[in-house]
Amino acid sequence: MTDQRPSTEAELVEFVRSIEVPAPESLHRSVRSLIDSRTRPRGTAPARLFTPLVRAVGSVPRLVAAGATLAALALALALTLSLGGGGTATAGPSLRQAAALTLLPASAPAPQKSHADGAELAAAVDGVSFPYWEDHLGWRSTGARADRVGGRRVTTVFYADASGREVGYAIVSGLPAPRVSGGQIAWRAGTPYRLLREDGAAVVTWLRAGHMCVVSGRGVDAATLLRLASWHAPVTS
Repeated sequence: MTDQRPSTEAELVEFVRSIEVPAPESLHRSVRSLIDSRTRPRGTAPARLFTPLVRAVGSVPRLVAAGATLAALALALALTLSLGGGGTATAGPSLRQAAALTLLPASAPAPQKSHADGAELAAAVDGVSFPYWEDHLGWRSTGARADRVGGRRVTTVFYADASGREVGYAIVSGLPAPRVSGGQIAWRAGTPYRLLREDGAAVVTWLRAGHMCVVSGRGVDAATLLRLASWHAPVTS
């Protein structure tokens, strides 16, 4: 008989739904282990929470033979989700909230140019670095700030050009990135940039390594913001 294991959560639920015999004690122990793991003090690696459940799910054919039921597996899954298992990121800030941070004053010194990469500053969020624009685009970093909105860290670096115009460049930590809709889409080098207006200021938002990035500044037009946001350092041999 062919071993057809469920490949998705929906298939798993549907598969186990048809079983109507008692679950083995080993599965009950896995459920209890899930609860114990989740209620330990902070510092326990979140990934461990899923270990008993993954083992149980991976053994579905053997559990069927032993008499697993939907109630047991559903209980394990429900407990994991209801207790916040898996480290699921919070929703994070809305675009309006993130854009508003780019218009606030700096509260920390400007990050310096990176010694490792001349196209970046020595500042990053989850490995996503802020760009160094001064040499090629004439925008120097002038300050920074760190905020927490919607359960996510948002780091903003501020830049100014020779005429005194200022923009803020915010990167939101965590995945998945907050959802954004509306505005106009402009494609640059295969990346979609969304152009909108928030509180009377032009805003450009896009994703870098899955992270929401937002650039905005009062008195700075969308074309300039798009040029800054989509800039890539020239390739040197």
